[in-house]
Amino acid sequence: MKGDGEDVPGVKLDKARAASIVAMSAALYAVFFFLSSLVGVPSFVVLYLPIILLGVFPVWFGRSGLVGSMIGAFIGGFYVESLGYFAWIESVTTLIIYSLNWILIPQRAVKAEAKKYLLLLLSVYAVTLFVGTVFVLWQLTLVGFLLAGVAEVLLLPTFGLNFAIEAIICPILIRTVSPRLRSWGIYSGNFWEWRRNRAST
Repeated sequence: MKGDGEDVPGVKLDKARAASIVAMSAALYAVFFFLSSLVGVPSFVVLYLPIILLGVFPVWFGRSGLVGSMIGAFIGGFYVESLGYFAWIESVTTLIIYSLNWILIPQRAVKAEAKKYLLLLLSVYAVTLFVGTVFVLWQLTLVGFLLAGVAEVLLLPTFGLNFAIEAIICPILIRTVSPRLRSWGIYSGNFWEWRRNRAST
């Protein structure tokens, strides 16, 4: 007797695919985090290149991408920012930005078929990045890795630099890579699209 779908080929394939996405997401996130160390201050990276991944992974890989990104964020916080076990701060920041993007980005904005949808996508990016930047700086001041005055000085330059990167690169990636992922059957869609697809299977 087959139990819990463990012997069903389709279920095994889905689990293997999910595990692969987690591993790939974690590896890419960690690599991007290490590249971010080119511009930084002690215990904080000003150039946050993983924001590129947080702008596209939610609609590409859904929940599996979230798990992988949080693992990669912990690795980056631990080794790049030398936060030790306080690297969970980076994982929680990733959770916040990723989840907000996944929930707030409308399906039409992902397709970016018109300028108004592109503006909507960029607006979501601006809100989620600002919330995430405020959170990580606030947490780092609470645990003593940054002085409050330093965090205030870093807030707007950090937000502006990373938003410019996200706004330029992410829409291009979404428009060029998403169709290929759809054809491969590994495209997740925004949270609501992902939820509908799960309900229909």
